[in-house]
Amino acid sequence: MHKTKIYWLCQVTGWLGMVAIEVINFTFFIIGKFSIEYLLFFLSLAFVGVVLTHALKLLLARLNFFQNNSTFRIWLGALLYTLTLSLLLTCANIGINTVLGTPLSEQLTPISLLGLTLNWMRYVGVWVIIYFLYKIMDINAALKQEKLSVETLAKSAELELLRSQLNPHFLFNALNSIKALVSIDPEKSREAIVVLAELLRFTLNYGQEQEIALQTEIEEVQKYLQLEQIRFGTSLEVEWQLDDQVRHQVIPPGMLLTLVENAIKHGQANDRGVIQVRIELRLEHNIICIEVTNSGSWQPDEAHRGVGLRLIQRRLEAIYGQAADFTQQQKSNTVLIRIKLPKRLP
Repeated sequence: MHKTKIYWLCQVTGWLGMVAIEVINFTFFIIGKFSIEYLLFFLSLAFVGVVLTHALKLLLARLNFFQNNSTFRIWLGALLYTLTLSLLLTCANIGINTVLGTPLSEQLTPISLLGLTLNWMRYVGVWVIIYFLYKIMDINAALKQEKLSVETLAKSAELELLRSQLNPHFLFNALNSIKALVSIDPEKSREAIVVLAELLRFTLNYGQEQEIALQTEIEEVQKYLQLEQIRFGTSLEVEWQLDDQVRHQVIPPGMLLTLVENAIKHGQANDRGVIQVRIELRLEHNIICIEVTNSGSWQPDEAHRGVGLRLIQRRLEAIYGQAADFTQQQKSNTVLIRIKLPKRLP
């Protein structure tokens, strides 16, 4: 609403400024006296100017002109729109003059037509330049804001991943599992400590990139599963379905790790007393399809959706817009989360 008021204030002020300039020009330099007829004449043309420029504004918005064109085409369009509106104002000028009694033959001479067109191009050109510059700056500001939003969400995702991976419960279980191994299998306990260190290093460093290779993420998920396997033993079964073509695609870092962590955290044991997790990654044409399934049930409302999953959705919207898709659904005795992303090589 604020922008609309400013727009109409500028419209009215600008075209009344044109009226003032032309009336002063005619009063002091052409006819030598003030004439109410000339004032009404230019007020009429100012009204036509407001209508035509506002119609141009609506047309540009309908065509998404500033989003769909390069800088060169935008300014070429500015020149063409300036010429078109100037010709239309010239026609309006001639029409009003004819109604007021000026012979049409006097107005249709090449010199007269050229002079009128150039005169109107001064005013229309100023309008077009100001409006086009405003729109370009407005779009650039929106792009900067969007970029800042993506960076903020990525940082939030980094903190969320750290929270989910470094929370006391996670560390307590991992370290207790490793401690139990020390007396039973010292070699395996040393390997577990190395895996834990590598996983923590990843969670600390991954936020430097907006996207990473899916293969890198897979390796970190496998390390995480090694630690969880120590805790759950045979009570946790993990099945992988990997399409080799998808390994070198890129995804937001920590996304798959968060999905798997969520699946294990909320997974429920089946009739055999086992939590089952299935991870499927495949490439469908130009779409990366990520599916993580866990045994159990799901309540389809926001209150039962974890912070990590909500944050994933927000990141997908910020980075990919409508090109990404996130779904969560109950299938028999399992919960399926499916994410579809556009194919993008690193």
